[in-house]
Amino acid sequence: MTRPIEFKTSVATQLCGLNLTPKKLLELVGRDKPAGQHHMRYTPSDMRAVWFRSQDLPVPDRDQISITDTAKLPPVIVTRMTKGGVGKTSVAVNVAASLAMMGYRILVIDADPQASASNLLGIETSAYDSNLTHIGDFLKLSTNTPDENLPSAIKQIYEGGFLDLIPADITLAEADASLVTAMSSHSRAELFFSRNSSFLGQRYDAIVVDTAPGTTPIGLAFTYAARQAGKVLTVVEPEGSCLRALDSLASNLEEIKALTHAIVGMEVVINKYHPSLKHVRDSMSFLYAKYGSMLNDTIIPQYSGFARQINPTNKLPAPLVELEPSSSGSSAMFEVSKSLITSFGIRMA
Repeated sequence: MTRPIEFKTSVATQLCGLNLTPKKLLELVGRDKPAGQHHMRYTPSDMRAVWFRSQDLPVPDRDQISITDTAKLPPVIVTRMTKGGVGKTSVAVNVAASLAMMGYRILVIDADPQASASNLLGIETSAYDSNLTHIGDFLKLSTNTPDENLPSAIKQIYEGGFLDLIPADITLAEADASLVTAMSSHSRAELFFSRNSSFLGQRYDAIVVDTAPGTTPIGLAFTYAARQAGKVLTVVEPEGSCLRALDSLASNLEEIKALTHAIVGMEVVINKYHPSLKHVRDSMSFLYAKYGSMLNDTIIPQYSGFARQINPTNKLPAPLVELEPSSSGSSAMFEVSKSLITSFGIRMA
């Protein structure tokens, strides 16, 4: 299940964003090109070393990180959209993979019974039986005691702990339904993070949560938890029905504020942009006029490679940034990811 991840020099220089020459990049990595390897191939561990050494800091070993230094919950990026088909899961997973490739340790939580994030990361959930432990099993609990079975629920995706996943399957829908009548269901995700903050803080630099389209109890619980970050990450396609869905999400956040006093804003990523289409240009004008201050600076273009991430002819589904890291689609995902490092306050422990 766990797989290595490597990428060439041009991708590594774009990921680090430090305007380094290939020679300086190799110097900061601190290792020689393996014998017999024509071109240097970089790993998330290499990129992590670059970040530390560029600041004249020693590169810490994972086992040397103190729990007392990382007990605080890492930043949580919760993705929400009231409409499906806009590319929310694709953006969430590619952002997570991009951050992992940069050297950040990322946990993805699949909070959608459709399990699209799990499938895109190579986990075919239909191969699991009903004993799979998903996020719903933890949200049903109202305890303050850390979850002892949390480590066993996590699946490693990339070597070295850079990208992990709590997968989902269709049985998550049952947990979603059970939260309808649960006491203080809106606070269950925040409670889950609170009681497991030491475990999560020691192992991860950020957490990415992919919620189901629409307004579900689990989605609402994670939205309420997003008050810590002050916002959710949403994805919109510049066309009419998606703009109405964005208005619906904004209304939903206002309802949450009225009922719980939680202030949760939005950071909006525009996806599937095609400048030659008139309705797209008209929709962009609307977005800038109404949501201009919330828009991410990077616009993700319409790119056919996203359709190849999960393809019946491919045995190993994977995010675009892993399959085609030099593509225009991946370049946009890298830029979105770098902006989120700043806007969500992501840092390496």
